[in-house]
Amino acid sequence: MADTEAIPQNPAEETGKRPCACVIAHPQDEAEQARAQAALDNGLATNDAHGVLVACMQLLQPCPARYEVVAR
Repeated sequence: MADTEAIPQNPAEETGKRPCACVIAHPQDEAEQARAQAALDNGLATNDAHGVLVACMQLLQPCPARYEVVAR
């Protein structure tokens, strides 16, 4: 069928990691980590309290997608 489009693959399936499903999305790789750090630096430089708050929440909160669940 020539009209059908290929379904894009989920990047999480390729890497085996779960995507972050938190309200404040946490960085999942180095590029996202660098963007969040740059946003924090920018917020500090421009006295943007909300920007600093959001960047800190992205960088500092524990994210269930970052850690595997360990059965006890």
